[in-house]
Amino acid sequence: MSQPIDSRINDYINEYLTSKGYSNTVNTFLQERQDHQEPIDEINNENLDKKEKEKETYNTIKENMLKQLDDGNREEFFQLWSEHIPSNIVNNDSTMKSLEFLIYTHFAVYYLRSNISDNNELLAQENMEVFKVYIESIRGRAISQTSDLLPLFALPYVTEPEKHASFQELFSDEWPVQLRIKVSNFLDWIFSNRSSPNLVELLQNGARASHVLVQLNNENEELKYRNRETSRQLKNLSTDYYNLINITMELVETLQQAIVGKTITNDYIDNVCARLLLARTQESMSNMLNSSQLGTDDPFIEKLDYGKIKRDIVSISTSAREKALLLQALRWKLTKAKSDFQREKMLESFIGCDLLGCRSDIEQQAKIIKQLSSPIGSDAYYVKEEWARLINTIASLRKGRNYLAPNESLIISMQKAAISEASDTLIKQHLLAALQKLSLRRSVQTIMINQNTIKWLIPLLSHTDRLSDYTLEYGVALLMNLCLRTNGRKKCAEIAEQAITVLSSLLTHPNQETRPYVNSSLYSILTLKSIRDRAMSLNLDNHLRSLIRVEKTNSETKGQLEFLLNLLLKGGDQDGRQTSDNEQDNDDEDQDIMEADLDLADKLRATDKELSGDILIDEHYISQKIPPNNKLQRATTNNMKSKSTNDPVLHRPTTPGHVRQSMAAHAVDSLVNSLAMDDLYRSHSDGFDSIIYTDSTKKTFFIK
Repeated sequence: MSQPIDSRINDYINEYLTSKGYSNTVNTFLQERQDHQEPIDEINNENLDKKEKEKETYNTIKENMLKQLDDGNREEFFQLWSEHIPSNIVNNDSTMKSLEFLIYTHFAVYYLRSNISDNNELLAQENMEVFKVYIESIRGRAISQTSDLLPLFALPYVTEPEKHASFQELFSDEWPVQLRIKVSNFLDWIFSNRSSPNLVELLQNGARASHVLVQLNNENEELKYRNRETSRQLKNLSTDYYNLINITMELVETLQQAIVGKTITNDYIDNVCARLLLARTQESMSNMLNSSQLGTDDPFIEKLDYGKIKRDIVSISTSAREKALLLQALRWKLTKAKSDFQREKMLESFIGCDLLGCRSDIEQQAKIIKQLSSPIGSDAYYVKEEWARLINTIASLRKGRNYLAPNESLIISMQKAAISEASDTLIKQHLLAALQKLSLRRSVQTIMINQNTIKWLIPLLSHTDRLSDYTLEYGVALLMNLCLRTNGRKKCAEIAEQAITVLSSLLTHPNQETRPYVNSSLYSILTLKSIRDRAMSLNLDNHLRSLIRVEKTNSETKGQLEFLLNLLLKGGDQDGRQTSDNEQDNDDEDQDIMEADLDLADKLRATDKELSGDILIDEHYISQKIPPNNKLQRATTNNMKSKSTNDPVLHRPTTPGHVRQSMAAHAVDSLVNSLAMDDLYRSHSDGFDSIIYTDSTKKTFFIK
């Protein structure tokens, strides 16, 4: 017999209070229920006891694991780790993988610490060997390419690391303490998800159901909007089709009459041409009208005063900080959009108002170029950096590249601004990344080749110790895209020795994300006989052989190296394999490539008296908010296509953004930028716990 609803609710309340330890309240509550002669679910009480015992068990496991961590008992700790920590959580989450990495680091140096009384050299060597094997097992993953963690990969190969200056923080007394806090928080999170009171689960399920309904409603509205757009386009296509069919039938009849000798007058030909021209003109005018109104009548986006925005981002009366904060807010409209659809509509609004003057607003374009070219002051630096970030963000989207690519003056000014940066600043990083993304367009490749971009990139890439991973990856990828063109390879031939030397050294760089671009760049330039001859004189063949011999772990890399060696030795006309200079841009392979790096390390912060982000936009530039029922609240889902190929080198322009855009890369960056753990807190999203690490400033890879 089922319980009355009131009794079930009271049982859930009783269970919840018990789980939270409100024993006095529980006793009083149970007594009052008995006084009211209310039936109490004995099975539920058994569940309470069972869950309470589970909680005690998990606390015991946690304390045991922390004790093994404190005592340096590696085998015992990882035995418990493997028994109680789901492997899919660690393997599929880069943040958790980073935690595992730091735990291995802790055990590797445990017996090398000065405050450990038992300096067991045998265990110290064994732990370091285990750490070395672990490093080899994760080589090539995203975490192994993180610049802030890379120094730790050298730990097993350094003699007496406890005395080495690079590892002073690692051997400090605070490091293991903070790691312990982090492990403790992680275990709390893991075990708290194992058993929840029914009342909590009920509320969580209700919240999730509500979220699903909102999501379905938003998807429905989006589909309705897209359906209207598709119907309009289909109607236009149908009209054009029937018009062309009618004209074609007339032309066939006219041709038949011409065969039998009937004269075709010039007036008739002019009439047909006028009708065809009218159709094209109407289509062109329709496209221009739609383009000029992008976002202006869209029910899914806010109505902003773009005229005021355009004035303020270039006006001399707007202070440098005001410009920087406004540019930052505009970027966040794209990077922090709640869905791809919302991001796309916002970008269309930017394009529709010609925000950067890439279409017809020449005056706007000139003022922006002037800001990119201006000398850097204290606040002016932020303006230049925010411009670089915004342009990089727009270039990350296909429609954004379509908008920016025709603006030759802006592209040239971006390159000059990047070159003018003496060191690897954030300005240089974002401008270089934007140029690389734009190099997916052949017209932009031509501009860059004519502007001697290759002769700037080669010397830049020769100093990898001064470059961030971001600069290195986009720099090599840009070089590859330009070398796919015949004129690009000819530019390399002019500096053949330097190009071969730089690319040859990059073959052994620890950042394996650059390997495909380096290999393809070498393949492209080695199709020229003059460069092959120079490469042979520089013993590139011997260098490739030695790399092939030592490459044991990555069969794909080994195959690429063998492919290069074969080309170098056998030569022949390989140029047909390269991208044709007459080939068109392939929009199917030209995907949106939003990445976490667009917002990372942004130190611009509003003071108490300043506004920023959406608050700034709402206060000064908004004319109409999105209707509540049209707000899209789905999680972002970036589309990313991958295509497999048997060809060991790349033959089409591509960008590192496809790799860097993953959420895992974002998680690793957020972790290594904030290993201090001072700001560790919990957040609840859709009923699931998640550990979040917050810190906006760049820190060393050590825990402080």
